[in-house]
Amino acid sequence: MWSQLALSLHHGDVYLYLMLGLAWIGVLILIERFVMINFVFRIDFKKFLTNLKKLVQSEDIDRAVSLCKKAGSTSLPHISLRALEAAESDPSTVRGVIEEETIDFLPRVEARLNVLPAIATISLLVGVLGTVDNLWAAFHSIDILDTAEKQASLAGGIATSLTHTSMGLLISIILLAGHQFLKSGAVKLVERIHYGIAVLTNLLAPAETASFIPAMGIPTAPAPAAAEAQAEAPKPAAVAEAQDDSFDDASVEDIKDEEEII
Repeated sequence: MWSQLALSLHHGDVYLYLMLGLAWIGVLILIERFVMINFVFRIDFKKFLTNLKKLVQSEDIDRAVSLCKKAGSTSLPHISLRALEAAESDPSTVRGVIEEETIDFLPRVEARLNVLPAIATISLLVGVLGTVDNLWAAFHSIDILDTAEKQASLAGGIATSLTHTSMGLLISIILLAGHQFLKSGAVKLVERIHYGIAVLTNLLAPAETASFIPAMGIPTAPAPAAAEAQAEAPKPAAVAEAQDDSFDDASVEDIKDEEEII
């Protein structure tokens, strides 16, 4: 396989050079994504959030800002820096700033990862196309060559054609394996960033539980003053009429009993 591959490259096979070009693009994406996910975006989230909590709770905003700048210029430190700046200028905009920065940053984690399966598929298809082309040429040469040369030409054509499929399969395996490895790392990184954003939101913009009770439809107990006013309020007219009706019925029954006695 490898000797036939080297021979085909030496002869300048177009399909092989096209697959090598696609493989080179895929390898560059793998290296770039590996560096960004494991070295640029990733930090010690636990240590960073612990130090940030202490500084914010002690109201030392200047040191908290310097901590974010030292930790990194992207990922969670960048989001925290923008949130701290918003908290200093207008605390009511902290939640909006955190959401905007998060939506802007998270797509960068998985950028260009979806290109790798496409390159792997295209490489495999180019290899299959090269195999079909060489097989076509090999079978076509049978009609032209003599009987003694047909067997050797057909065997050489089949061996050359299988090189393209082998090359396409090899490139696809490498790119798909790298894609799965980087995808798992990106998912873990996004989960840690979501956790850090939740901690940051609760730290700088805590929600007021009381304001959400009417919206959720949770019944609340009436105030003491309101309860007393409700008890002292006049009864409705319908209730009063009902009481009058019951009184009239009772008086009529008493009159009937007296007549029977007499």
